[in-house]
Amino acid sequence: MLFAAVLNISFYKTMGGSVRGTVTPPEAGLRAFLFSAKDTLSVNVVSGAFQFLNVASGNYKLMVEGAPPYRNGIKDGINVADGQFTDAGQIELQK
Repeated sequence: MLFAAVLNISFYKTMGGSVRGTVTPPEAGLRAFLFSAKDTLSVNVVSGAFQFLNVASGNYKLMVEGAPPYRNGIKDGINVADGQFTDAGQIELQK
């Protein structure tokens, strides 16, 4: 039983963390990107929301690609920890 608990903890730690956030106005966001020194990840923005799963721990820059005529939005300092959700908050895109 103890072995199973240790195995579950080890497996859980390798899964990384998650990042989620919203875009306003909801129709303005196309895709969201996370950039680090080692990785570039992307997901679609759906109904003004995005979520990255299984993100390696570390510090990231977030960019939301804006649908024309909206400009891209950028947020620095997205810190991800294994097994944790990181709320990137609301990204407001400007025309």
